[in-house]
Amino acid sequence: MDYNVIIGTNNTIGKDMAVADMGYNAKKAKESNIIGKKIAEHRKTQHLTQGELIKRLIVYGVEVQQGAITKWETGMTTPTAYQMIAIALALNIPDLITEFTGAANLPDFELSKLGLRKLNEYRELLIASGKYKPHIPQTAPVRAMVTIPTSYIRAAAGVGNFMDDENFEDREYPESAVPAGTDFALFVDGESMAPIYVNGQVVFVQQSETIKPGQVGIFSIDNEVVIKIYDEQEPDESVREEFTDSSGSVHPQVVLRSFNSEWEPRPISPYQEFHIYGRVLS
Repeated sequence: MDYNVIIGTNNTIGKDMAVADMGYNAKKAKESNIIGKKIAEHRKTQHLTQGELIKRLIVYGVEVQQGAITKWETGMTTPTAYQMIAIALALNIPDLITEFTGAANLPDFELSKLGLRKLNEYRELLIASGKYKPHIPQTAPVRAMVTIPTSYIRAAAGVGNFMDDENFEDREYPESAVPAGTDFALFVDGESMAPIYVNGQVVFVQQSETIKPGQVGIFSIDNEVVIKIYDEQEPDESVREEFTDSSGSVHPQVVLRSFNSEWEPRPISPYQEFHIYGRVLS
């Protein structure tokens, strides 16, 4: 048995009541999960993850968990009327009736079939002209994020074994802001590397046990973690013997420098505990 949509015209009942057979059956549509399938179809066509759709919905005042999207798409639940409007806006669906019922727009009972056909022809002309497209709000671009282990011990602070997992926590950063090769990140503490690296700035680091002169790295000196420019120099006479091997060759002495000229270079004594943790990429 076909179900009919009954629409009253001119706010009257009885002889002025019109009956339109739209070919739509709400019970069958629910059983077939038409709404959920259409949501999933539009989301996938636009290459959106469920998480990205959630971010778009927030723009329209709808805040849901990912499980809600899954339930909508699988037909376990259906969106409310207000959520449905937000979904249509988020997925750029201009006509809910046509999209979710498969039917044409609601008929105009004051026009004959010929009039309706003429009306549709004029509609197609307006669309083809490109001058009368509806305004579609621009949603905020969804930024891809990456998770980077980040040290909550700032560079220039004292620490035991810096690379212990307990010294790091996972933080998300925009993928476009993270240089290729990054292994971990940490905060700069102090102004010794200003104006290039300032207090509170996050730097991204590629883990390495070696570094070249002129490169900026993360080091520890007697368990003090610092960010400095790596350099080498002829050993001071007072420690020259400590840098001389059995064949008489003198090896260079490591010296750490700052961008800020107010900080003196720090030659590394052979009696100090010195480690290289990595090269700063940013």
